[in-house]
This record gives sequence, structure tokens and C-alpha cells, in this order.
Amino acid sequence: MSLPLDVALAQCDRHAGILLDALSQIPAPLTEAHLRQASPEFIRLLDQFVLRFTKLQDTLGAHVLRQFAVQVLAEPVEDAAFIDVLNLLERRGYLTAEDWAAQRSTRNILTHEYPDDPMRQALALSAAQAAALQLVGWLRDIQKRAKA
Repeated sequence: MSLPLDVALAQCDRHAGILLDALSQIPAPLTEAHLRQASPEFIRLLDQFVLRFTKLQDTLGAHVLRQFAVQVLAEPVEDAAFIDVLNLLERRGYLTAEDWAAQRSTRNILTHEYPDDPMRQALALSAAQAAALQLVGWLRDIQKRAKA
């Protein structure tokens, strides 16, 4: 069951705020050396970043995008396939289906830990750093239109 749009947007806003705070404290680009020398505090910061990145993307996908299309854009996509919702949002200039797929790929890579491969971890986290800004940008555009 989906959350009401205003509740889902508030959750996304909270995830985005914590995500951006964590992001501001993580070096960019993140390197293998950063991970090899990571303190417990830094590991907690990375965990927070990964958690909020995942939660933001999941909440957008599960509770925001379709409802935004139906309630704000007045499009009859209640029962449409999710790809059709993405294509609609692409036509309206909110995101691209290709970028959404790339975001999902980044999210899926983040959920697989590579404890014995700091280089692989660094690459995945660095990709997520850039992707996080795109996710927050999409959220801000949707919030702006939802309030209009």
C-alpha cells in the first residue's frame, strides 16, 4: 500500500537532508585509501549515506512517482506499468527512464558489500555520490511542482 503523497514527500525530504549532510562529510572522490584507513565514525557515516540513498530512491519509486503523476500531473497512470510512469515523467521533463535505471543499478551495487575489495567499494560509493545529487534534484523538482 502506498503512502499519501504528502507523507511520502516528507519522508523523502528527511532522507534527502540526512543524505546531503553525510555527503558533505565524505571526500570526493572517495578512494580505496579512504576506506583502508576508515575510522569507525567514517564507516558509520558511509553506512548512513548508503542507507539514506537507498531509502530515498525506494520511497521515490514506491510512493512518490506514480502518485505525483496521478495527483499533480493529472495523468491516469494508476494501473500503468512503472516503465510507463517513468516514460511519462520523462516526456514531462522530470527524469529519464534511462537515468532511473542507472540509479537502480547504483542502488543495487551499493547493497552488495565487498568487504575484501576496498577498490570496488570506493568505485560504488563514488558513483553513488554523484547519483545522490541527481536523486535530490528530482525530489526538489517534484516538490516544487507539487506545491504549485
